[in-house]
Amino acid sequence: MQRDKKLGLVYICGSAREFELGKVNVMNALQRTALDASRLEILSNALNAITEEIQLTLLRSAYSQVVKEAQDASCAIFTAEGRIVAQPVVIPGHLGSMRFLLADILKEFPAADMRPGDVFMNNDPYHGGSHLPDIGVFRPIFHEQRLIAFAGCLIHYTDVGGMVPGSNPVSATELYQEGLVIPPVKLCDAGRENKTLIDLICANVRGPDIFMGDLRAQEGALVKGEQRLRDLLDRYGYDGVSNAMEMLIDYTEKKTREAIRAIPNGVYEFADYMDHDGVDLAKPVKIAVRLEVFDDRLAFDFTGTDPQVRGPLNAPLSKTWTTIFYCVRCVLPDDIPFNDGLTRVVEVYVPEGTLLNPHHPAPVNARSVTVNRIADVGLGALALAVPERIGAQCCGVPTGVSFGGVDPRTGRNFVFYESYCGGMGGSQTTDGADAISTGSSNAMNIPVESIEMDYPIRMVRYELVPDSGGSGKFRGGLGLLREYEMLAERATVNVRGDRAVFAPRGLYGGGNGSFATLFLERDDGSMEKIPSKYGSHIKRGQHLRIMTPGGGGFGDPRERDRAALRRDFLDGKVSAEKIKQDYGVNIRSEAVGHPSAPKGGT
Repeated sequence: MQRDKKLGLVYICGSAREFELGKVNVMNALQRTALDASRLEILSNALNAITEEIQLTLLRSAYSQVVKEAQDASCAIFTAEGRIVAQPVVIPGHLGSMRFLLADILKEFPAADMRPGDVFMNNDPYHGGSHLPDIGVFRPIFHEQRLIAFAGCLIHYTDVGGMVPGSNPVSATELYQEGLVIPPVKLCDAGRENKTLIDLICANVRGPDIFMGDLRAQEGALVKGEQRLRDLLDRYGYDGVSNAMEMLIDYTEKKTREAIRAIPNGVYEFADYMDHDGVDLAKPVKIAVRLEVFDDRLAFDFTGTDPQVRGPLNAPLSKTWTTIFYCVRCVLPDDIPFNDGLTRVVEVYVPEGTLLNPHHPAPVNARSVTVNRIADVGLGALALAVPERIGAQCCGVPTGVSFGGVDPRTGRNFVFYESYCGGMGGSQTTDGADAISTGSSNAMNIPVESIEMDYPIRMVRYELVPDSGGSGKFRGGLGLLREYEMLAERATVNVRGDRAVFAPRGLYGGGNGSFATLFLERDDGSMEKIPSKYGSHIKRGQHLRIMTPGGGGFGDPRERDRAALRRDFLDGKVSAEKIKQDYGVNIRSEAVGHPSAPKGGT
């Protein structure tokens, strides 16, 4: 497939020669054959174990609930050239995204000039980042004065400044309104911290103590990673570890090409929509993709996607790359590791000035909504090619909720933020999971007790939403309901959601999942329905209620197992009315006399 590969219009993942010929450097591969298979396996597991220890250190030492409870954080080990070697799959939306942050750091700070003890950071969406709350920190690792690798980690910060607490203004129309932009910069110079940078950051964020606690957790986790990697180097030497890194990347490429050859050649197209961009509330936003499978390579072309929007749904190009590799990883065998080998077999083309490749300074803080829709269309196209490997659409949106104000218990400012999803789509073999992080999200739901302990918020309801999963032979998972009561006198409220207009789709005759519904209590006590992207204020005693979508159903509902329908009814997950309407079964008559049967209702 021929493309106009102008700079900025297309990412060819890997060199153009590698992509065109579909080959790795044969001479280098031959030079690496001296490393036997058993030792390679040991080193592979050791590198993965190091990333897991970095991850655990980060989660256990962080201050914010976003990291220590929701676990919105990822880490990775890179080669000296910045290629991913090992990365635990914690947040799929972070898969590969740190690669772009590090690439722009290496443009600003050449590897030849780096020294032990250097630490770098970057959050700029137009220099490899995703949105401003996601800050990447990187530490070069040396062995006998030679740079061998980088350890990196990325976390979502609760607040990085900007026009609203939580740094997620749904009405933002430019990047500058969203928070503090940190371009590629040196945080530590040979072990000496950049105090001026720290003072600048702390002067621009609402919770400097929480911010610095999380930053120290990142720094400490990377030190732990350096210690563990040096232990490995002491045992196997520079050449042994560096050869293992390159061979692991080659192995992933080889196995990925083999897996892609099993996908039928052809062209597969899919499109989906988001409700609106948060500014133009009556205008849906389209994402379209054209997937071309040719032999052992894949090409994703996003021509036909809407131009960049005024609101903050724009997604930097790095996030499109990251999300597509999540989609590809979903259809690959489980034993293929995630590393830079994947980048040699996939092309991603996004025209400039579009939603997925915006011009600076377009706002991007709600890009997580867009990322999940990229996943929906990417998986939708792959489902046309390999339907046996893809289920119905998931909830499709990580609903973000933030509050900011003064805590009456302490008199200090507080910033609360959390994000959660809904139902998983049904598949060929099983129902979708209920109330779980879906798509490229993989964060945990923050416990109610933890929220009420740290913030002036009462969690009034936290439950599954009956009837929210799409009907099918295998039912979609249920969405969740979170209802908050504000205990501060007055606070800001910002909600970043979607799927209130376009529901998650069922597959092969399965029904669609439910719509998202959001309500804010009025002064008179009534609940007013609000848009899926909303920003305003909330007063003491007022409630905010969020109901997230369920997943789509898979297969003809009339083929659903009768015992499964009874369980759905008895568990309160599906009402008798919905079962009768969608499945053609009078479930009440079948459940009569059962000890768990609902009394007088559904």
